[in-house]
Amino acid sequence: MRLFRQPAFLAVSLCHFSVDVLNGQMGVLLAVLSAPLGLTNAHIGLIATLYSFAGAFTQPVFGWLSDRYGGRWTTAGGVLWMALFFSLFAIAPGYWPLLFLVLGSVGSAAFHPPGAAKATQEGHTHMAGKAATAASLFFLFGQGGLSFGPALGGFIVDHLDRAGVLIVTALAAPVGLFAAWALRPLGSAGGQPARPSRVDSVTVPPQPAIALFILVLLVAGLRVWGQMAVTTFMPKFLHDQGIAPTTYGAVVALFMGGSAIGGVVGGILSDRWGRVRIIVLSFALSIIPFILLPTLSGWALYLIVALAGFFNGGPHSILVTMAQRALPGRGSLASGIALGFMFAAGATGAYLSGLAADHFGLARALQFNAVIATASTLAALLLATQKKPAPVVVSMGD
Repeated sequence: MRLFRQPAFLAVSLCHFSVDVLNGQMGVLLAVLSAPLGLTNAHIGLIATLYSFAGAFTQPVFGWLSDRYGGRWTTAGGVLWMALFFSLFAIAPGYWPLLFLVLGSVGSAAFHPPGAAKATQEGHTHMAGKAATAASLFFLFGQGGLSFGPALGGFIVDHLDRAGVLIVTALAAPVGLFAAWALRPLGSAGGQPARPSRVDSVTVPPQPAIALFILVLLVAGLRVWGQMAVTTFMPKFLHDQGIAPTTYGAVVALFMGGSAIGGVVGGILSDRWGRVRIIVLSFALSIIPFILLPTLSGWALYLIVALAGFFNGGPHSILVTMAQRALPGRGSLASGIALGFMFAAGATGAYLSGLAADHFGLARALQFNAVIATASTLAALLLATQKKPAPVVVSMGD
């Protein structure tokens, strides 16, 4: 595909994969640490909340910095930061790994806003304006990382314990260096800036659509709550049944793998059939798989967890591009706020799900995702009532 021949798009996509391979191991690593550190379900939910909050509330800041100064070093530096702190996680004793895990999420916050904005920009430039399709491909790498991460984490814990994380960080660091090279500023041809030609009118970008932006955040936050509940507590649910880390790592990998494929399919279909239609359909179809998820075992569990991920992940890239459209000219800031809110909402939801699991059991808490999916479907229907303002043409005559 032509888009992957562009070094900038390839760099941010590989960075996304590396960042989310590390992010995706959190649930498995917390499940394994739960016994030696005496962590309850609420403790696991709280740590997951702190991890996501650290990576959420700083994203708008990094988005603003990227819009103002360029996203080269926030993109590359985010990957290198995560590689450093996950390396410390792998070797630290006692409770220190929990601190380094939370600090590592700041690198994810630095990467995501400029990475998403750059991917969308490359789609506009090299795919005839198909921003949602380009964003879905970018997020495919991230979701692929979130899928591969748990499987890798389960294998590492089974064979190498926490020290195996050093293998992952050793592979992630060169990706960050490649991004620093690929995103370097390139001079214009001939070394001289082009002079603007005289125009009789100018198109003023539309004003921010705040109501649309807030509604997109609400829908996106509900979606990520369901995702976080599965990735955080499905490993613990299976762990409590005596299932090995390799197995429950594979289950979470299937969920995120389905989410990755669903995100690409959703992005492509939205460019053809409409954004809101695909969002509503995806959420509605995820309700039944979420109800069945904690009731099945064997091949049926693998099938249903993949379907739950597929339908839950379908709206992801669409919602991010809708957020960018709602704040025109502020792509990194819009991405930072949207992704940061998703992280925060998902983290808060994971904590609430942890509290619910301690009172009603993990199975009931996981099935509550069906209620969240129903609320997401109803909220997504309201997106059709929001209109994006059109650009205004201003006369430049004397």
